[in-house]
Amino acid sequence: MRKIAVAVFALLVLAPTAAAGYVPSPQYGAFEIKFGPYRPNVDEEPGLSGTPYADTFGGKENMFLTTLELDWQFLRVPGVSFGVGASFGFMQEYARARTVDTGQLSSDYTVLNVMPFAVLAIIRVDVFADYLRVPLVPYFKAGLNWYLWWVLGAGETIESGGTMGWQINPGIAFRLDSFDPMSARTFDNEVGVNHSFIFFEFLVAGVEGLGRDDYMYLSPSNWGSSTFQIGLGVEF
Repeated sequence: MRKIAVAVFALLVLAPTAAAGYVPSPQYGAFEIKFGPYRPNVDEEPGLSGTPYADTFGGKENMFLTTLELDWQFLRVPGVSFGVGASFGFMQEYARARTVDTGQLSSDYTVLNVMPFAVLAIIRVDVFADYLRVPLVPYFKAGLNWYLWWVLGAGETIESGGTMGWQINPGIAFRLDSFDPMSARTFDNEVGVNHSFIFFEFLVAGVEGLGRDDYMYLSPSNWGSSTFQIGLGVEF
């Protein structure tokens, strides 16, 4: 039994470093930039008169969400890392405004701006990439969010507010190190970037005030209560 334990330890901890022939720099966190379509469910708010979002912007129009995220990996064990992160993003939709008296299109625009903020708990499963030479890293994120929003009309803010909610982000990352391991090691030694990766993740969210009334609904509605994002990231 002792020999088996020593062999497992050598496989999981010692073998990757020995095979790589170098000592990786300490790894503390990750930075990501990601993009994706976003169609908010504004018109599903209870008690709302009509469908103001669809009437103004069109029922199937998507915003384009850009998000930046910074993570701190506070615990790393062989094959798994645990972290916390914070993100913020921006998306915008606009359309020609209509006159109050005739309902005809005017020269002014109605603009909806949304800035999502989130705090997240994160688990990354590194065992496939670190020890099995399969450059895939599944991960899972979950946390709370707050969507700051404001509506512009004729260049002025006519309404603003914020909506709290929750979100989960299951996804998978593909490590780009596998294309050129020597360059990746050099980049690590000289700059401190342990890994670079591209990724695909779902964004499942309920941005509806956490049960409180009279908040603008902003949950994604592309696929049920979800959408997707793709992006590029580095671990350092």
